[in-house]
Amino acid sequence: KERDYFVENLSMLVASGMTVIEALSSIEKEMRTKAMRKVVHAVVEDLRDGVPLWKAFNKVRLFKPHMLSLIRIGEESGNLSRNLRLIAEQSEKDRIFKSKIRSAMMYPIFVVSLTMVVGIGIAWFILPRLATVFENLSIELPTTTRLLINFGEFLGEHGLIAVPSFIVAMVLLFVIFFVIPKIKIVGQGFLFVTPGVKTVIRQVELTRLGYLLGTLLEAGLPVAQALQSLVSATTFPHYKKFYVFLQDSIEEGNSFHKTFMNYPKQRLLRKLIPVPIQQLIVAGERSGSLSDILVKVSHTYEIKLEDTTKNLSVILEPVLLVIVWLGVVAVAMAVIMPIYGLIGGLDRNSGPGTAPAPTTNVVPSSTPSEAPVSVPDTPDTKIASSTTETVEGRQKELKLSIINDGDITFLNVRSMPSSDGEVVGKAFPEETYTYVQTKSGWYLIELGGEQEGWVFGEYVGVEDDI
Repeated sequence: KERDYFVENLSMLVASGMTVIEALSSIEKEMRTKAMRKVVHAVVEDLRDGVPLWKAFNKVRLFKPHMLSLIRIGEESGNLSRNLRLIAEQSEKDRIFKSKIRSAMMYPIFVVSLTMVVGIGIAWFILPRLATVFENLSIELPTTTRLLINFGEFLGEHGLIAVPSFIVAMVLLFVIFFVIPKIKIVGQGFLFVTPGVKTVIRQVELTRLGYLLGTLLEAGLPVAQALQSLVSATTFPHYKKFYVFLQDSIEEGNSFHKTFMNYPKQRLLRKLIPVPIQQLIVAGERSGSLSDILVKVSHTYEIKLEDTTKNLSVILEPVLLVIVWLGVVAVAMAVIMPIYGLIGGLDRNSGPGTAPAPTTNVVPSSTPSEAPVSVPDTPDTKIASSTTETVEGRQKELKLSIINDGDITFLNVRSMPSSDGEVVGKAFPEETYTYVQTKSGWYLIELGGEQEGWVFGEYVGVEDDI
């Protein structure tokens, strides 16, 4: 910014009639940074020693090569003030172009970052509590739910280390793919295919192509040298490769039309420079008004760029909505699917009018009067069972009501709701037991003390203890 301020003021002072040395000496006092004051002072000393202005600027490396060429041409032709103004305008537009690209990137980065922050917050603070609920339900969880809960439990235990590490990793990835010169071509290639952002990039490059090339040609710079300035000005690899090819072809004596036709990647070229713009450049070359046409192209795409950046949120909104939607659906399905599974299991395990519910412990009220006879865990006779609705103030109990002509005198109590479970006790008719839970047609009953086990539901009936 200070360099642009320096060039703009130098242009105005020279246009007002001051000599270059007087203008530089005046500007030197206005520079805010010590480094810039040193640069201006060195240029003034070289000018007093008879060094041309463009060489003095070249020694301090203040300007790019095409800007030095403009200064040299302006110094030799007497249009130094005009060419300095062109340099100031080019610098200002280049800064605006970069700002447009940054603005195009900021919106998607902000939305995606906010989504990640909310997702990590849910996983860190809510999922561990949700995991406890699902564990108490004793149901088989879907794979997505298990993965989500495992992620939440991991953050609950290691979040203070994992989350800062993740943030640092994301910053490092951004620096690697968008800052390091040899690797940032990968990040720029990603931006070039991102919906919305690629439109902004193309409009920025076409505006730069028209303005930079048009003004340089209008100032009297040779085409090949102007194209070299264009190569150094752009930062995107696809455009840089094309500009290098264009410069080499023009130096070999080919026209713009022949260069466009000979470019090996025609489909990519149509994306970089639309066919109508190619035709305008060819027509301008043939008519001798190439610089005027390029400046008009710059003005046209500058207006389009303004509209695109204003409507960028509308362009990117569908893509960002899909990203957020996928995250929300993944979390919602992981939470809802186990609940649906639980409701479906309850519907299968309870018949019409059945409403089992946990109650307090009940001590067995009688002892068996006959010698125990083992029974299978699957029914082979028709069993009668009766249930009643839960009534406030009453205690729900499980009473064995085995009706098989007295052949079966006890039920095996198993460690799990399956006939493969280990036998941990016996349940007898004429005794009542409190059940704690039902699962897949089995009842978890309390045998007294802290011992409990599962009995098959077809052999039992649920009654009220008044």
